[in-house]
Amino acid sequence: MKTDLIMKRLLRLFLVIATTTITIATCYVAIIYLYPFLLAFLLAFILQKPIAVIEKQTPMSRAYASFFVLVILFGLLASLFAIGAIELVQAFYYLTKQIPKHIHIFSDYIQLQVETHLTPIYNQLMSQFDALQQNQQQTIIEQLEHFLQRFTQQSTSWIESAFTSIIHTLQMIPSLFSICFFIFLGTFFICQEWYKLKNVYHAHMPLLFKETIHAMKLTSQKALFGYIRAQLLLTLISIIIIYLGLLVIGVDYSFTLALIIGLVDFIPYLGTGLFFIPWIGYLFLTGDYTLTIQLAILYGIIVLQRQLTEPKLLASQIGVNPLLMLMITFISFRIFGLFGIFLVPLFSIIIQALYQSHLFHHLWRYIKNGTIT
Repeated sequence: MKTDLIMKRLLRLFLVIATTTITIATCYVAIIYLYPFLLAFLLAFILQKPIAVIEKQTPMSRAYASFFVLVILFGLLASLFAIGAIELVQAFYYLTKQIPKHIHIFSDYIQLQVETHLTPIYNQLMSQFDALQQNQQQTIIEQLEHFLQRFTQQSTSWIESAFTSIIHTLQMIPSLFSICFFIFLGTFFICQEWYKLKNVYHAHMPLLFKETIHAMKLTSQKALFGYIRAQLLLTLISIIIIYLGLLVIGVDYSFTLALIIGLVDFIPYLGTGLFFIPWIGYLFLTGDYTLTIQLAILYGIIVLQRQLTEPKLLASQIGVNPLLMLMITFISFRIFGLFGIFLVPLFSIIIQALYQSHLFHHLWRYIKNGTIT
């Protein structure tokens, strides 16, 4: 009797594992091939309130209200994209005027270092080279030629890869517009048929699944907005520290630089190092050691406060234990590499939503007793 009970539990455990595996594989395939329509469904879900308000306050039908909201949304996105493109062109124009001056300063510094340090070493090596025997000189020359040949091949390969990446990126632009078109159409049709889809969902979905999905929706919304609040707070703290630090140091355009660096800091795990590390390196190479030390101290303070406050703040806002979040980060990094670090907040929100919906509790009850209620 006990053996039969154990076998039934093992069979139910195998069924749960198989179902979970199939579900994950199905979601993976759906994300790869149907992601425009998944994004369209998510967008339609977000736009339900403004569409309902317009439909209620104006004589527009639901189809016209949906189309009106979508046109405004995509128009705003297109405007932001155009403004960003214009600002990027202006930034490149500014850099084309400023970079040559800095390159000239940097090249003069490199030339001075070569004349001061490398030339005496070169002369000493050449004197030792001339004292070698003919076969030893030939061996050294062959090794240098081999090294230069490999270096040339590797450099050529890097340049070809870079140009290939640029061409591939440019080729993706038409595909990006087509994807946006499908997202627009998919969102429009889903918004138009939203209530029909909702009625089908309520009519055919079992009560337990509806309760679980509702609990997951509430938890994920809370965690998502909590994550955004945490990122905004961390970014605001970084902007204030950067602004005060640059102001004390005496850097021009302190507020503008603080805003730009803070916006980059809003991107998860990219951090302020994208600006500070090249800046500090350039100042060090050009001999401005005072400003180098000041910026290095400021960068160290920013990194320290970020490392101390981010895990606890994100964990408290999302609702995930800091140790569990650290484990999720490590597992995600091991599976997906560096890109997996960007997925940590998403995985944390999903796990928290699954836990709060009592899905794991229902699965364990099914494995143990054969029922989910």
